[in-house]
Amino acid sequence: MSKLETILQEEVLAEIKQIMAEAEEEAERIVAAAREKAEAMVSAQKRKLEAQKQAELHRAESAAELAVTTARVEAKGKIIGQVYERVQERLRALPEDPGYPTVLERLASEAVDAVGEAEAIVVNPADEARLKGWAEGKGLELRTSTEVSLGVVAVSKGGKTQVANTLPDRLDRAWEVLSARVAQVLWP
Repeated sequence: MSKLETILQEEVLAEIKQIMAEAEEEAERIVAAAREKAEAMVSAQKRKLEAQKQAELHRAESAAELAVTTARVEAKGKIIGQVYERVQERLRALPEDPGYPTVLERLASEAVDAVGEAEAIVVNPADEARLKGWAEGKGLELRTSTEVSLGVVAVSKGGKTQVANTLPDRLDRAWEVLSARVAQVLWP
């Protein structure tokens, strides 16, 4: 081979080596950039998934707290309802108490005072004997009705005005305040 051919061949080989070295460097830069981009994407996806996980955990905790609160409120309501039922049972048993006639007289007096000029009082037939003497002493007609329970209804002259004063009505009117007090006692 001639010297010229040898020089040309060496130059071509040198140029091929240089092109190959540059190509390898470029390939390494591309691979490194791709790795960085992939790592960034993986990292971003991890952050996104962690944020979603935290949001789901927060939603689940909130739902659980709401369920617990709802269960507590329902349980408290049920207990308050049971207290109300027991109070009503005690009221229904009150006619057996020796002090019940005195309670009836007080209820009758309050109703008569509230109606102004009363002509009659209405009581449950079971309470007629308990208030007969009291009504006669006040000059009032004594009427009976099964619709009146644990109390009296005072009727004004002419029958235009009536005032009911029964223990169940009084309990119903006071229950909101009483139930709040019961709740304070049970759940301080």
